[in-house]
Amino acid sequence: MKSKPIPTVVAAILVLAAVVFLYLHPRSKSGFTLTREPAYRFEPQPLQIASNARRPVVGSTVAGGLYLLTVEGSHEAGTLNLRMSHDGGEHWMTPQRLSAEGSAVNASSENAPQLISRAMYAYALWMDRSVSPTGTPISRILLARSSGMDAKVPVGIPVTDKVPTDTSYSGFPSLGLAPNGDVYATWLDGRDKGTPGTFNIYLARSTDKGLTFHTNIKVATDSCPCCRPSLAFGPNGKVYVAYRHVYGENERDIAVATSDDSGEHFSAPVRVNLDRWHILGCPESGPVMAVQNGRLLIAWYSAGGDRPGLRLAQSNDGGQSFLPPFPVDASIPGANHPYLAATDDGKAMLTFSARTPSADGSWGSFSSYVVAINANGKVTAPQAIPGTPNTDRYPTVALDSDGSAYIATASNKDDTSTAYVSRARLTQ
Repeated sequence: MKSKPIPTVVAAILVLAAVVFLYLHPRSKSGFTLTREPAYRFEPQPLQIASNARRPVVGSTVAGGLYLLTVEGSHEAGTLNLRMSHDGGEHWMTPQRLSAEGSAVNASSENAPQLISRAMYAYALWMDRSVSPTGTPISRILLARSSGMDAKVPVGIPVTDKVPTDTSYSGFPSLGLAPNGDVYATWLDGRDKGTPGTFNIYLARSTDKGLTFHTNIKVATDSCPCCRPSLAFGPNGKVYVAYRHVYGENERDIAVATSDDSGEHFSAPVRVNLDRWHILGCPESGPVMAVQNGRLLIAWYSAGGDRPGLRLAQSNDGGQSFLPPFPVDASIPGANHPYLAATDDGKAMLTFSARTPSADGSWGSFSSYVVAINANGKVTAPQAIPGTPNTDRYPTVALDSDGSAYIATASNKDDTSTAYVSRARLTQ
């Protein structure tokens, strides 16, 4: 039975109530302040890009171009495809296959492929599943580089440096580009026998734009086994890795480890906030980070403390400490799976999935929301993206230098998935 549409007036009242709640509960200690005015104006409907496509990730170029990474085909043998648009999404080139024939690309939960673009290249990172000659399952982290117009088909380069006989787990990879163009990957790794029920965090660096990777570096131990880690970068070789650490008796809180030498060595992890979320299992929700005008932004989900939801925090001392978190989701039900992007000139946007507010207490369908964060710490109230009901739980966002924003989502209807891109421009 289809749910009845929510009257516009009722939805507006619910959103207004959430905004009022935040105004009556200021979070000045967080360094963030709420603003009423939406920062972006969206088109009425998103652009439909690809059918039978899951887990889209969008990236932008300095010249107004877009990349879109999708997993297409069956769930058992999905292929990884990359599309490019030269006109902001109006038209798209023929997709380029990145994964090899006979391989399977993982696209489940937070273990889906990642995309990042800068200058003339787009980089894709994913977990490849295969089986050894003896029948043992093998998981590998692969990276491919493309300009969108390569004559040669991009080839997935192994990121991990395990010996061929090592079939230990590698998954939940995250991708990042340092200011100098070095490519970084971090992931959950099972090559070391650590605390039962956890993985270690490993990192690899490429100094030749993704053609080869240096020796893998262990960053941290005791990571939650299905929450993706995250990367961010400061000046002068500073590298941040965030992950969900398992403390004591299954307290799963966010921690950040910092390197001052381009990822060769890392500090002891710093607990971002004392959420003390005690959960006997993995929440499948990792943190996301970005650097905005020198300060480190981090967003994550937690059900610890007074209320479940998304938190936003900042560090002004290079990850040594963090200010108290700000409740960035305005108590919209079901808010989770944040994705954060920032530009060199100080713009930042957080997108996440949450349920459509309901006046009668029924559980609405999932939609995508955005929050803009300016360089002065002003945070907009969550803004629903038009035309995105019944979407999956993993929206992604890319920001252009001209102030445009692009959000990629996928619909889930009748057991099929279609990839969409929503476009918006700054209102001020």
